[in-house]
Amino acid sequence: MRKRADAPRGAGLSLVVPAEPVTLSKLSVNVASDVAHRLREVAFEHRISESSIVEMALRDLLGRRSGSELTAFIREYGGILRRKRRA
Repeated sequence: MRKRADAPRGAGLSLVVPAEPVTLSKLSVNVASDVAHRLREVAFEHRISESSIVEMALRDLLGRRSGSELTAFIREYGGILRRKRRA
């Protein structure tokens, strides 16, 4: 791992960023319009890519919770399987 990126004081977060260049994968997701709007605002205001914000947010979220904890957290806040199921 390359670097520990420390969050602003009081945030209680630190992220481990890979040392080597990572292979990128395209990810297409649907999010609530208010989340997309806020993401675009922050990206524009701070001159950073939307994908960088999403990647760091996911690294943080996935790094702090186990799979079962994450599932319970998401379901508690109304998360559902959004893709169409095949018949």
